Amino acid sequence: MKKALLGLSLLLPLVLLLALPAWAAEKPKDFIFRGMPDYQITGQSRNFERLTINTPKPESEEVIETIYEGNRVFTEYGFTGEREEMPSPLQICRNYQSAVKNLGGEILWDNDNNEFHASFTRNDKQYYMAVWVYGTPTRYTVTILEPTEMKVDVEIIDADTILHKLNKEGHIALYINFDTGQATIKPESQETIDEIVAALESEPQLQVKLEGHTDNVGNAAANKKLSDDRANAVMSAIVAAGIDQSRLAAEGFGLDKPIADNGTEEGRAKNRRVELVKVE
Repeated sequence: MKKALLGLSLLLPLVLLLALPAWAAEKPKDFIFRGMPDYQITGQSRNFERLTINTPKPESEEVIETIYEGNRVFTEYGFTGEREEMPSPLQICRNYQSAVKNLGGEILWDNDNNEFHASFTRNDKQYYMAVWVYGTPTRYTVTILEPTEMKVDVEIIDADTILHKLNKEGHIALYINFDTGQATIKPESQETIDEIVAALESEPQLQVKLEGHTDNVGNAAANKKLSDDRANAVMSAIVAAGIDQSRLAAEGFGLDKPIADNGTEEGRAKNRRVELVKVE
């Protein structure tokens, strides 16, 4: 049986940070919950990681360990006040448990001493949380994880990938770098051009259309012209490498066909693309 919660008189005030963004790469600061009084942040990391959460096994003293992956904020706090005023490990845990319950969350596992695991929902997002207090409570850690899929930053674009995408899906989005506001292809994108050429050389009957796209920043007419110019620039580079122009076509669509949210920088970056489309 779990021990009864401490009386409110033993609980120090622990305040929710309701205005803090759910995920932001900033200098170390409290994430969702404020730290205990007389404690300050001594370390923090924000990254894509794993978090193991315990839940009791039915009719058993054992626990079930579930590993979640997602955006994790790990925060370590150190005591800065007088030693005789230091709260106990249990007192720290009960404070955070109370704050979790104030959010409508659930305590999933508790060792009734210096560690507990919980879950809660905030701004329609699910979070898992682990609090651990060192034996002498000069330090404690709070780990909060939002389960999510990892953003893939490394993309393999080679001739085989291009052909696979074209034959399976009929198109592939390519992120070719241009000078800002221009249709001049940057040197670092030459490798992508070479792979397009290799794909076309390996299938001599393949015909494709190059479609240029922009984000929604700027004038619509100017974006349409820029996307046209960029699509044609890629086509010219492919022709210069030896591919017959009769197998190619080019057209720009400006901002008319977004594939991501133009309200974020990440979304706008995805929308600035040249698509290779298979012509049947």
